[in-house]
Amino acid sequence: MTQPVGPPEAPQQTAAHARLWEYFLHEENMIMQRGNLFLVTQSLQLVAYTAILSTGNGVEQPADSAVLTARVIAAFGIALAVIWLYVGHRQIRYTSALRGRLVALVPDVAATHAAIHIRGPKAAVFIAYTLPVLAGVLWTLLLAVS
Repeated sequence: MTQPVGPPEAPQQTAAHARLWEYFLHEENMIMQRGNLFLVTQSLQLVAYTAILSTGNGVEQPADSAVLTARVIAAFGIALAVIWLYVGHRQIRYTSALRGRLVALVPDVAATHAAIHIRGPKAAVFIAYTLPVLAGVLWTLLLAVS
C-alpha cells in the first residue's frame, strides 16, 4: 500500500482551498448578477419615465401630474444608483479580500493570477462603480430638465 505524500493536513487543506475557491467564484458571480439586476431595474425605470412624460402632453392638469410622477421616478432612479454603488463597493472589497486570501494560500491561484494579470481595472470594477455613477448622472440630468 502506498503512503500519501505530504503532511497529514494536506487533504483537509486541499478541501479548504477548494471551498475558498468555490466561495470566491460565487462572490464574483454575484457582482455580475447584481449588476445585471440593477441595470434591468434602471432600464425599466427609464422606460416608465419616458412613457409617463410622453403621455402627459395632453390637458394642463395631467401634464403637471405626469411631470411630478416623472420627477418621483427620477428621484427613485438616483436612490437606486446610490444603492447600486454602495452594494457594488462592498462586493468589490469583499471579493478582493477573498482573492487576496486565495493568492496567499493556494500556489496555483497565485501562479495563474500572475500569468494572466492585465494592468488596469477589472470588468467588475466598471460594473460596480462606473455604471451606477453613469446612471446617477443620467437621473440627475433628467430630474433637472423635467
